[in-house]
Amino acid sequence: MLNYIYAAIFAFGVLYSTSLGAAEPERDKLQGTIEAALDVIYSDCCTELTLEEKQAKVRETIEAKYDLDVIIRRAIGRNWRLMSEAEQAKVLDLVKQLVVKAYVKGLDGKDRPDVALGEVTHISEKRIEIQSTVTLDEKTYYVLYRLGRMESGWQIYDIVAENISVVSNYRQQLDDHFRKGSGAELITRLEELLTKDEINEDVQI
Repeated sequence: MLNYIYAAIFAFGVLYSTSLGAAEPERDKLQGTIEAALDVIYSDCCTELTLEEKQAKVRETIEAKYDLDVIIRRAIGRNWRLMSEAEQAKVLDLVKQLVVKAYVKGLDGKDRPDVALGEVTHISEKRIEIQSTVTLDEKTYYVLYRLGRMESGWQIYDIVAENISVVSNYRQQLDDHFRKGSGAELITRLEELLTKDEINEDVQI
């Protein structure tokens, strides 16, 4: 299972464009958001913030630009219909909290990661893929973003990190959960995960 921190880092590089004219503004928007999120953790302006305050600020920064519901709902898949509206909203919120917590706590005390966006491949009129690398702790991770054109613009619908699809990986876990479990039990499990100090690759939903 992918480490939440890597998934979080990858998830912040989500928007791009297929045309040369539109690519530069989208690249600037993406770069600005990545830098703004990392600044919350690394810049002098936020050194007085607690980890919880940094988490809240990082989430605010990202959600101002990108819709994280898209990839979360794809991971949940058909199980979405097995939850009430209240449970759906709660699950979305808890997953975002987990990702942001892992992102902030996981980078605490480490060198600032380098996220380099590479080639953009035009799959169809409504789908593109972007190659990228993330360098952290002298290790390089290869990441492929899959994006779809939606009413809100280009949004990420899957991330393939080191040949592992985030959506497929988590959908399998969620499918396993819902074979016997409920939305309420999923919420309890997510809340339990949020109480942990460390969220690593061994954590299962």
